Amino acid sequence: MQPADFTRLPANQQLDTLYYAGDILANRYEGDQIFLLYNLRDFYVELCYDAYRSNLQNVAAFRDTDRLEPYLPYLN
Repeated sequence: MQPADFTRLPANQQLDTLYYAGDILANRYEGDQIFLLYNLRDFYVELCYDAYRSNLQNVAAFRDTDRLEPYLPYLN
């Protein structure tokens, strides 16, 4: 599966795929948003949640390691 294939899936299938095949790497907070970083095979997926409304705002799938920089303090 490629990142573009993942983002074309319906939201419930994206979440199921992360639950069953993804590895959570880190989470971080920015204002009222919670970001969760997953590794899914050979790419990363970032989920962005609204902390107050508990709803998913954005899903981004990527391979670019520059986007991992905000998570570096949280990775072992």
